[in-house]
Amino acid sequence: MSDYHLLYEHRYQKAYAAGADYWGHTPDDDELADVLTAWVERHNLKGKRIIEFFCGEGAAGVILSKIGCIYHGIDISPTATHKAKNSLKNYPDAKVTALNVVTGKIDGIYDAALDVMGFHMLVSDPDRKAYLKNAFSCLKNDAPMLFFREQCEENANDNFIESYDEWLTVSGHDYTTSRDMNFKKDGIAVQVQLPCVPGRSKTKTGYVSELTEAGFVIDSIIDMELNGKCGESISIYALRR
Repeated sequence: MSDYHLLYEHRYQKAYAAGADYWGHTPDDDELADVLTAWVERHNLKGKRIIEFFCGEGAAGVILSKIGCIYHGIDISPTATHKAKNSLKNYPDAKVTALNVVTGKIDGIYDAALDVMGFHMLVSDPDRKAYLKNAFSCLKNDAPMLFFREQCEENANDNFIESYDEWLTVSGHDYTTSRDMNFKKDGIAVQVQLPCVPGRSKTKTGYVSELTEAGFVIDSIIDMELNGKCGESISIYALRR
């Protein structure tokens, strides 16, 4: 199944149909805001052009726009990008585009790039390689790229995976099995049954290998918590060289 990324559109639609305000991060996410604020200050990115891949509903875009960055979000889901445009309507310098980050052409050159829990959603190695090539090619030399909260496990499979079908055979993780997820609607908890969207974990070594092969230099890697468990995700601070 070469177009497995398109299943995210279905998931967004189901979440909103059930009354959820957001599927992913929200603009008032304090942890995300703290991380992005420190990253912007460290690299002097106020007033600079930042592109976000897998932007979803635009939470990071709102945070970056408030700081004073010139934001461009990209996501494959028309439903998510519509939500993001709505969230960013008060920021005239911000824009959002519906685009496949694997196959689409990225216009323009940017001062920095951001990926919030997006990279691990690509399960085949050709897709991951194409995405990193896209990201690398649209950045200025020495530009920073932050991969925030990517799935990481010590025993993850770093072997080459050619396709989604091969990954399904190896992992057993599909996109059809549903599970209950909790959201908020007007401040009230809402439980929604949604199809799973499994991500592909890699080891730290696996991530470093992919990024360095694409031309990035690793600045630092920070262990983070995922679902309350420490060490199941990492944030990677990289530079385009």
